[in-house]
Amino acid sequence: MISKTILQQANQFALSEIEKYQVPSKFHLELANNKGQILSQKLKANESIVYLGTTLMDCGLGEVFSKGNLKEHINTGVTKTKNFLDSFSELSRREKENILACVSEHHGVPKFFSLESEICCNSDCYRFVSVEGVLGGIINGRKMELENMVKLYLQKADEKWNALSLDICRKELRTQYKSIKEFLTFFIK
Repeated sequence: MISKTILQQANQFALSEIEKYQVPSKFHLELANNKGQILSQKLKANESIVYLGTTLMDCGLGEVFSKGNLKEHINTGVTKTKNFLDSFSELSRREKENILACVSEHHGVPKFFSLESEICCNSDCYRFVSVEGVLGGIINGRKMELENMVKLYLQKADEKWNALSLDICRKELRTQYKSIKEFLTFFIK
C-alpha cells in the first residue's frame, strides 16, 4: 500500500538530490510529475506508482553528472530507488517491482513492464519535446554555455521524440517537437 508518507518522503528525497547536485532542475521534476499524473488519470493507471516513478527516475542523475559518468544514470537511479523503497515494509513486492521498472525504463524499452513505466517514460519526454519543458529547462536548468545548451536540447529533443510511445503524447507533441527543432537549429546555423 502506497501511503501519503511514502509519496512525501520520495519527493523530499528527490529534492534533496537536486539541492545537492543541482541536476536535474526542480522545474523538470515538477513537469514530469504533472504530466505523469495527467496521463495516469487519462489512461487509468496507478497514479501513486507513476508519481513515485517520475519523482525517483532521475534521483541518480546528479551524482553521476557530478562524476562525469552519465552512462550510469539509470543504474544509479535504480540502486538509489531500491534502497529508498526497501525502507518501506508496507510496499508489496509487485509495487516495488513496478516502481523500479518506472525508473529503469524511463528512457524507453522495446516492451514496457507496465502502463505505469510507459507513462513515466513518456512524461520524461516532455522535458525536451514540449515548448514548456525546453523554455523552463533553459531558464531553470544548470548553467552552460548557450551553444552547448542548444546542442544538448537538440540532441535530447530527438532522443525523447524517439522514446515517445503513447499516441496521445505523440499527437500532443508533434508540432511542438518540429517547432523546437526548427527554432534551435536556427541558432546553430
